[in-house]
Amino acid sequence: MNSETFLDYYEILEISENATNEEIRDAYKKKALETHPDRFVQGSSDSAISPTISQEEAKDRFQKIADAYYVLSDETRRAQYDRVKTSRKKKGESATTLDVGRANANQIFGDVFEELLRPEVDNPHWFYAPIGAVTGGALGFICANVPGLVLGAYAGNKLGSIRDAKGVSVYDAYSKLSSNHKAAILSSLAAKLITSGRI
Repeated sequence: MNSETFLDYYEILEISENATNEEIRDAYKKKALETHPDRFVQGSSDSAISPTISQEEAKDRFQKIADAYYVLSDETRRAQYDRVKTSRKKKGESATTLDVGRANANQIFGDVFEELLRPEVDNPHWFYAPIGAVTGGALGFICANVPGLVLGAYAGNKLGSIRDAKGVSVYDAYSKLSSNHKAAILSSLAAKLITSGRI
């Protein structure tokens, strides 16, 4: 970050400079849900929180919100940011720059929303689940006719689902969903968290 692009992260998250870690996290959740680019894919029904924003504008805002959270949620980075911000006020706009790197917006979103996304991501069946169901059913039929087919298909499907999700984070699973499914999940989370006043 250079002096020309110094941003007021408190203003971006709409919080005070004395905000607690919990307030920072809650503000991030609200802003991230409002501007997540997946909510603005063509054909998705936005929940009317930010109906006029384009997907490109959403990407830019989403990155700035992630950067703000990345800096303010860490004690060391926040202290450095506050020193630079204070110095710029005293010495003028061109004084002291801040170099804390750039946040990985998707990784931060996945980390913060992991628990909330888990029940919303409907355990998608990608490849191994249907293959497991077919092969399990075939083996079950060979061993025990129709009852074996039903039991084998069920067991194969469950084992396949486990294999599909093995070693995959919730956000990775979310990322493999269709655009409309992702948009629906984000709108659902926004409705639950923002309109209910939980954040």
